Amino acid sequence: MIRLELAGCSGGIGGSGRQTTSYLLNDAVLIDAGTGLGTLSLEVMARIDHVVLTHAHLDHIACLPLLVDSVAAMRDTPLQVWALPEVIAILRAHIFNDQIWPDFTVIPDAANPFLQLKALPADGVNLAGLSFTTLPALHGIPACGYSVNQGNTTLAFSGDTGDCAAFWEAIHALPSLTAVVVECSYPSTMANMADLSLHMHAGALVQRLRALPLAAASVVIHRKPGFEEAIAQELSAALEDRDLRLPQPGEIYQFG
Repeated sequence: MIRLELAGCSGGIGGSGRQTTSYLLNDAVLIDAGTGLGTLSLEVMARIDHVVLTHAHLDHIACLPLLVDSVAAMRDTPLQVWALPEVIAILRAHIFNDQIWPDFTVIPDAANPFLQLKALPADGVNLAGLSFTTLPALHGIPACGYSVNQGNTTLAFSGDTGDCAAFWEAIHALPSLTAVVVECSYPSTMANMADLSLHMHAGALVQRLRALPLAAASVVIHRKPGFEEAIAQELSAALEDRDLRLPQPGEIYQFG
């Protein structure tokens, strides 16, 4: 069983109903650390042992520095942050650099830090009973999605991406795809903006989701502020036979 809490799943901020990307898996693992992370209680945040990042854009890492600072004194072990090697290098150079934020990888000392930054092994990693493997993404910077497996349950996360054929080919090959958590930033009337910014639009997503097994749920996230309803209407009309979910921040799903 994989419990997925969508603490943040919006493509921007504005009002209580919009929090950016942050997904809590089975209490101990977080995918991305956007503003949705800040809605979790201090006790829940302290139980997070691993943060797995898709990329280093601010809407996906905004609350990561604050998380470390908030829970460090409540933990006996370092918070471990996992990402592509290029993303780890960005965090070291531009976030945990003693200028934007303290370098918690050497605080209180290098032998006993509050934070560890870890490059993902090429063959994946097992975190708190969940197997993580990277999936391709197309976003103009170092970025990836993830396949997350536990037993006969597999979730695929797109991260931020344009219409990446390699991502869809990879998830078609997964033996037990239970759900895909996929971004859709714009309605199809804004396809040019989606292509320019390397995000998905509803027209392209409809074609991709129609090709997936009927049993796989489609959880559509990262809808940009102001376009949520237009995206929802377009997808719902085209995918009436699908398990289509258009979550609001804070919703919880259980798979498996």
